[in-house]
Amino acid sequence: MINPMKGAASPDAIAEIPSQAIQLFEPPEDAIYTIDATAHLVGVPRRTILVYCKHQLLSPVINGSDGGYCFDRDGVHALRRIEALRAVCGDDLSGIKIILDLTKELERLHSVVHFLSQSKWERQMMRSGKHETARRGRKSRLHRGRK
Repeated sequence: MINPMKGAASPDAIAEIPSQAIQLFEPPEDAIYTIDATAHLVGVPRRTILVYCKHQLLSPVINGSDGGYCFDRDGVHALRRIEALRAVCGDDLSGIKIILDLTKELERLHSVVHFLSQSKWERQMMRSGKHETARRGRKSRLHRGRK
């Protein structure tokens, strides 16, 4: 019998070998992909994508009259996110839907908080009379950074 481990490197030796991370293909912002191209990009069967659409986990940007679904960059990202959640949650699609909805709401609230904190800072600057000075300073820093 052949021992496949004979001559294999130890785990410590393997850990010291420099590795290169595999980078995922990043679709251009304006790209639109057919369901088959999307399935190929993400490595997910076409049928699985259709199931995700049926359960409203994923929405096509174009639902052609011929029944063909197409997806944009956000759709590709969403599909990758769904697949990552499936690795953790299994086939609990309703649980994944809840997680996706909560994540979307959290991102929305985060942007609202960011907007409000920026507005609050600007109001404080205006009250203290430093708004114009701060604005000029910010423009000056931006201008210097472009040289």
